[in-house]
Amino acid sequence: MDARVLLDSLDAGVAAIAPDWTVAEWSFAAARITGLPADRVLGQNFWVAFPTARGAHVERILHDVLQDGIARSFVSPGRAPELAGKALETRVSRGPRSHLILEFREARSELSPESRAAQILTAFETERRLYRQLFESLPSPVLILTLDGQILEANREGSALLGLPDPRAARGQALSAWLPAMQHQSLAAALRDAIRRPQRLALAIDFAGEPAREVVAMLTRVDPDQADKVLFLALDVSREALLQQKLLRADRMAQLGQLVSGVAHELNNPLSAIAGFAEILAADAATPELRESAEIIHLEAMRAGQVVQTLLDFARHRLQTRQPVDLQDVVERVVALQRSGLRKAQAKAVLQFPEDLPEVMGDPQELQQVLLNAVLNAQQAVASAGRPGTITIGARLTDGHVTLLVEDTGPGVAPEILDRIFEPFFTTKGPDGTGLGLAISLGIVKAMGGRLYMHNIEGGGARLGIELPVGAPGAGPTPEPQAGFHPAARSLSVLVVEDENSVRRGFTLMAKRLGHLVTVASSYAEARDLLDAPNARYDAVVVDVHLDEAHTGFELFEQLLQEGRGRELRVVFTTGDSLSAQTRDALQRSERPVLRKPFKLDELREILERVAGG
Repeated sequence: MDARVLLDSLDAGVAAIAPDWTVAEWSFAAARITGLPADRVLGQNFWVAFPTARGAHVERILHDVLQDGIARSFVSPGRAPELAGKALETRVSRGPRSHLILEFREARSELSPESRAAQILTAFETERRLYRQLFESLPSPVLILTLDGQILEANREGSALLGLPDPRAARGQALSAWLPAMQHQSLAAALRDAIRRPQRLALAIDFAGEPAREVVAMLTRVDPDQADKVLFLALDVSREALLQQKLLRADRMAQLGQLVSGVAHELNNPLSAIAGFAEILAADAATPELRESAEIIHLEAMRAGQVVQTLLDFARHRLQTRQPVDLQDVVERVVALQRSGLRKAQAKAVLQFPEDLPEVMGDPQELQQVLLNAVLNAQQAVASAGRPGTITIGARLTDGHVTLLVEDTGPGVAPEILDRIFEPFFTTKGPDGTGLGLAISLGIVKAMGGRLYMHNIEGGGARLGIELPVGAPGAGPTPEPQAGFHPAARSLSVLVVEDENSVRRGFTLMAKRLGHLVTVASSYAEARDLLDAPNARYDAVVVDVHLDEAHTGFELFEQLLQEGRGRELRVVFTTGDSLSAQTRDALQRSERPVLRKPFKLDELREILERVAGG
């Protein structure tokens, strides 16, 4: 009969171990009894295939048999799931060519389930499986090492730390293979000293295709009674640092949201007054020069209001509305605004736009904000070079997108920080920078369906690319309001409830300039008195959301609603705060129109006529 057939026909499992501790034979019964198939054992180092045998009484028995040739037996727990709680009796003898022959069979069948020995074995196996489960489920990387640094066992996190797909792939390998040469001696010393007392060791785990991971490891002996195995418990501090950075960034973003929410109202109120007075001055200007000055004041106040709105949108990641925009017109306006700054920086602006460049989809105010930030950065780069330079702004059409390029002749961006320039709060300008300019620009461009990128130019300088989708064919940009004064269609009786004097005065002058009869109230109590007066009748009631510390505009609206006379339908809310969740929810419930500060005369006229007509 064939020797292999004979071997596999035995009820007992048979294994042969070569002098170099390689498993040379593994019978069918051996695979069944241990739960380890032949392809996982044959050719493997015995101590790698059975790491728990190392340092135990099994190792001593195997060495004794190999040395004196006297057969010996021992009892050990079975590994296969169906053998849980059962014991294996193994006989070890020395065969030809100094091979060790292991013959093992189940010993549990000889024990009564009620016997004390069977109960001890069951308890032992239960505890073993519990510790095994704990080892494998630990959320931190854990290795079992020999004193020379060979890996006997690894949990799933441990193999992941080493870049291995399976914990079994780590068995038998040297941990030093993942360490730089300069740390080999430190690891050897820590393994040696861990037998006497726990050791703390900082290491750099490195494997192909990944950046090195900084870990802090605790090394201690596994068994107080045995001095040949060390527990290696690691903390991936590089991952912990990354998580801390993400948490810190998220916390700073939350603080930014709270800050913007708190100051938006305080900024938009004076901006509303400035814009209102400037628009009235422009409408009634006696000379062209005065009209131009007033229009510039009005334009800049509205742009400042848009900056506040952009910060609000950035903090809450709200998608923006889009429309066709003439990109060259936006660039020309930005360059005109920065003419003085460019001169001080000794930077010459050169515009290169093809005549047939199509419009892009976006928001003109927000695109102006993106372009302004880009030009300011380029301007500062040229100034830092200490010599006259050039800022070239050009555009080209490629694959349904318009790519706008802003190039400067400054020193460029350090290569090691190129991948961080769009991170919120990252700045190279020290205390003079906020680290928000490019981060906000990135959010704006992405919301428009575009792309923002930066790279250095060979020979010096940097190039910022802004890629935006082309506008719909035949669509034109939203027409700007025509210059000049447009009175209301009919005179209305308007009640303005606003606690800030300058804003209240601006409201009054703007409404009167439209031809309306205006009554003002500076507080909630004053507004109630005017509304409760006999024969009080108003075509529109303009109420600020935030009146004073004790009352809001919503309280006034609720009282009008409870009257049941329909006067709540005449309410128009004004606000400079569009971030507060409480404000947004209250505005949605009221279903009333909102006039956001700062606003234009045409916007005020349109909303008053709409409310009075309703």
